[in-house]
Amino acid sequence: MKDCYFHSTTKQTKTLLPGQMLEQHFELLIGISPIHSEKVIDALMDHLVLGYTKRECCERNDVCQSYFSGALKRIHVLNLTVCKLIPFYVKK
Repeated sequence: MKDCYFHSTTKQTKTLLPGQMLEQHFELLIGISPIHSEKVIDALMDHLVLGYTKRECCERNDVCQSYFSGALKRIHVLNLTVCKLIPFYVKK
């Protein structure tokens, strides 16, 4: 599932890694997410696409770390859900 832009960290846990997501993938996820704050979106972009640390992203974009962490979790869950949907759209 490399195409889903998450990497296995354990057999049961998958996570998005900083700096590993393509900008187009990020924009598509944000487009279907419940996240609307431009500051939070910019902070998520800095982390997921550009590879900044969570702390750097929050400082650069004036976002509370707890709010950022919640938004990151929502994007993570959304990404996993999209990956689970792939078999319904791709014929083998």
